[in-house]
Amino acid sequence: MKIQLKKIRVYSILALFAAARTFATAAPDMSTALLPDSPAPTWTKSSFMDKLVDALENGGYESALELYDSVPAKYQGDTELQIIKASLLLSSNKLNDAKKICTSLLSKDAKNTDVLSLAMAVAKAQGNKTEWNRYVKELIAIDPYNPEANISLGENEFSRKQYKQSRLYFQKALVHDPKNVDALFGVGQTSYYLEDDDKAISTFKKILTIDPEYAPAYSYLGKIAGANEEYQIASNYALEAVVRDDKNYDYIMDYGMYERNLGHYANAEQAWTTAISIDPSYFLAYAYRAGLYDEQDMFKEALNDYLMVIKTNPDYYFAWESIGVLYLHEKEWKKAREAFEKCYERNKTNISYPLMITYCYYMAKDSLNAKKFSDKVLPKLDRSSMDYAILRVFHDLAGEAPLIQKISTLTNSNQKGKMYFYIGLLYDMIGGKEAANKYYLEVVNLNSPMFFEYRIAEWSVGELNVK
Repeated sequence: MKIQLKKIRVYSILALFAAARTFATAAPDMSTALLPDSPAPTWTKSSFMDKLVDALENGGYESALELYDSVPAKYQGDTELQIIKASLLLSSNKLNDAKKICTSLLSKDAKNTDVLSLAMAVAKAQGNKTEWNRYVKELIAIDPYNPEANISLGENEFSRKQYKQSRLYFQKALVHDPKNVDALFGVGQTSYYLEDDDKAISTFKKILTIDPEYAPAYSYLGKIAGANEEYQIASNYALEAVVRDDKNYDYIMDYGMYERNLGHYANAEQAWTTAISIDPSYFLAYAYRAGLYDEQDMFKEALNDYLMVIKTNPDYYFAWESIGVLYLHEKEWKKAREAFEKCYERNKTNISYPLMITYCYYMAKDSLNAKKFSDKVLPKLDRSSMDYAILRVFHDLAGEAPLIQKISTLTNSNQKGKMYFYIGLLYDMIGGKEAANKYYLEVVNLNSPMFFEYRIAEWSVGELNVK
């Protein structure tokens, strides 16, 4: 059974067990040691540690905590045992109980750095910035290079995206503890965001020499390789991360993305399907898989996934855009219009949406509402703009000749292609197939699909069987 332990600054729980076991071995309780002809002891600190480890691995935090009921009265205040108990309470999110133990221990020894570090972790988990800051200062006053305090400071700066300062704190944490994996990971992660790839790579690889099972290091090595378009290397690293943490949504998503870039569509699909099974309430894997299906002209499957994107994240209006396009392909004009209306609700500045809405009304033989809708939008546009001119033409179904001349002078290829598309769509709408094809070809020949209309132009050229 895999045990997912919350990270406790000062020790992990298992490290605490090891430390306490060492203590117990070095200084055994002579009152319970075996003597000639004496009965077997009923309780020793060392045997308690063994039971704690077994309970944690097989029964979890609650099982481990229950063992404290068996601790003899004379050991109830034992510092090592209480630190372990507070760590277990922190990991099981019983923060107030953990805090009480830390407060009690600090009242006996206010400079115990192990307890201060644990109290700092509890304060951070509770969101108590005042107490967290106080404990950090106390630790730094005792030792400016205290690993736990500097790691916590580094994490705090990282959350504020202050990556340079964050890295400095993580580096300070390594002064006394050069193999501290948390500090090393902080250095690697901040270096990644600072685009210091050499430093990031060397740090993550150093982590793996210390702990070959450390999945986040593999993940970030994959990210760096992926950013450099070394997709096979990236995929290999991501797979190593997944093997070590096969329920991690992000690792699986990254693996799928690298496999997609390698053209391994089946592997990418399987990865994103797995991600969906891990968290069916999150939209991202649906969006990635929908795009993969869409690219392979698996329109029904793509549409189903885009609809799931909207269900799980209604504000992701780009999915509505893809839904509208796919419904256009199926000539389901009402559903396509409703999808583009959702886009327009969320983005009033993109002229594509009013044009598509108007087009869908016309194609549904509802010219009255087509004009009513465009009548509402036109007054909101600058009369001297290209957007106004093209929507005016769609409203009137005429007057395109001067606009075509104006479009031909545009220097921005994306804007030019987009406007040519709508001229083609206009002719397509009013039955001018040959003229429509001419402008669709202008769009396709740009070979720069930076707008969703490009896809429709490609379909239209294919439907007209014109090369």
